[in-house]
Amino acid sequence: MDKTLKDYYFNIFLNLIRATYMNLEKDWESLAIEAGLTHAQMHALWILHLDDGLTLEELGNIALWNKSTTSALISRLEKKGYIEKQKFLDNSRTIKIYITETGKEALEKSVGTKSAFQFMGLFEHFEHDEIESFLKTLQKISDMVGTWDLTDFQKFLESSSEKLLKK
Repeated sequence: MDKTLKDYYFNIFLNLIRATYMNLEKDWESLAIEAGLTHAQMHALWILHLDDGLTLEELGNIALWNKSTTSALISRLEKKGYIEKQKFLDNSRTIKIYITETGKEALEKSVGTKSAFQFMGLFEHFEHDEIESFLKTLQKISDMVGTWDLTDFQKFLESSSEKLLKK
């Protein structure tokens, strides 16, 4: 492929991905605000809802946040009573994070609205094979870009997706 065509495709791709991300983030933030959360807090609760009992590092790796961001976020969620920290096997160095009933209620409130139903129903407009093809392509692109270690993220994506299929 010549440079002009590569630049053409990359320009379209980069701008479409950015526009998609910005719109998703804006919609996700609106849903969170309705429940008195930030989109990052809602995301953390969603992750813990699907994979409870993570360490701070695991949560940060899944959410793609740095350690200080994750720590500050968890502190705010703990103050609100949405999560609790527990020592793992009485080892004071390993702390696991769990969503509380209050946290589950806040998450349910955030995803239980009409807006959330419409937002999360995005793929209803596509055929099954279109969705599968799109997600495979997106996965390939995700694997090709960036330097972030996605090991924990990939494990979470697989396990949480399986859990959602079994609901």
